[in-house]
Amino acid sequence: CGPRLIGQFDSIIMNPPFKNGTDIRHVKHAASLLNPGGRLVSIVANGPRQREKLKPIATEWIDLPPRSFASEGTSVDTALIVIDQA
Repeated sequence: CGPRLIGQFDSIIMNPPFKNGTDIRHVKHAASLLNPGGRLVSIVANGPRQREKLKPIATEWIDLPPRSFASEGTSVDTALIVIDQA
C-alpha cells in the first residue's frame, strides 16, 4: 500500500518530532506538498544533520535561543525555518 495523497497546500506550519532526525523527513515530506508559491514554517532541531539537509532548501533559517523549550522538558537547541516553494 503506497502513501495516500492528501493534496497540495499554500501554507504549512509544523512542529515535527525531533528524535533520530525524524524532523528532517517530516519537513521534506511536507515541503513536497506545497503548491507553487506556498510557504512552510517549522521548528526543527538545530543540529548538524538538520543544518546539512534542511538549511540548503530553507529560504530562512533562524537560530532560536539555546534551551528555548526547557520549560517544556527539552534542552534541544532549535531553529525556525521557512521554505518557500518556487
